[in-house]
Amino acid sequence: MTSPLSGPILIVEDDADIREALQGFLELKGYEVSMASDGREALERLEHPPRPALILLDMAMPVMGGHRVLAARSRTAALQQVPVVIISAGMGAMSARDRALYAANYDVAAFLEKPADPQQVLNTIELHALRPPGHSAGAPA
Repeated sequence: MTSPLSGPILIVEDDADIREALQGFLELKGYEVSMASDGREALERLEHPPRPALILLDMAMPVMGGHRVLAARSRTAALQQVPVVIISAGMGAMSARDRALYAANYDVAAFLEKPADPQQVLNTIELHALRPPGHSAGAPA
């Protein structure tokens, strides 16, 4: 199966077990994946092609956290087009109103709480990921 997305899914996660589990699961489902272990590494990857179709972003990471990645993304027009799904344990403590405000301020597509259900991750990717021209969410790959 070839991914119908315009680029890889970038997993930004400091926990190697979670990062590798997500990678293995998504690759089994036919998605191309790239990974970063912290925000600084993610921004370095984002400077070079291919542009990801979607970013799965943890918030609490060493070196550079997810909030700083979102702030840097907001200053780069090309990156603003890449959907971001926050996948973090800490976001579950936020109220629905606060999540909505955060999403509006940082253009976040969705929030997933850890541990995320694999099917929910797939559904979220399918709903929000960028596709090349001619592909739609319901189009066969």
